[in-house]
Amino acid sequence: MSAIAPCHIERQPAQRVLEFVAFRWPADGCNAGHWPCAPGRAARDGAQHPRLLHIAPGRWLLPAPDETEQAQFDAAARAGQGAMIDVTGKWEHFTITGVGAARLLACTIDIHSVLEGRDCAAVRLFDCPAVVASMPDGYALWVQSSYVADFLATTDRFLATARIGAPAPHRPAS
Repeated sequence: MSAIAPCHIERQPAQRVLEFVAFRWPADGCNAGHWPCAPGRAARDGAQHPRLLHIAPGRWLLPAPDETEQAQFDAAARAGQGAMIDVTGKWEHFTITGVGAARLLACTIDIHSVLEGRDCAAVRLFDCPAVVASMPDGYALWVQSSYVADFLATTDRFLATARIGAPAPHRPAS
């Protein structure tokens, strides 16, 4: 196996997460304001980090919603466009940064092909259901909580095998 350049996997603090599922597709009326309408698109904050991810036709993921974003989901649900679901605890948020981030993900998927022409995608990383989104300095991941231990063990094994140092420190969620 070729060496993987250094990268850092960091578990992000626990946060509230919402999903919105449209009752019909195309989801007429669900694109309140800045909602990305094409699957694989994401609205971003000022630092270009993903905020609202369109992860499948008629399905959006909203990590750490602010009051305005939650109000938009609420309004779309009240208008009968779909259902807002609080999925806090379903997903754990990680970032993978550094020059070796893409190479680490390449051990499981061709991340460049997956994200070609997209901002995000629902994928399986090391056999773990996840959502991945590009960031300016790497990738944001939301891994299904019940798979986190396997995800971390597998990434640590790949990093150790590549001899780039000790497994990444996984800070406990705070």
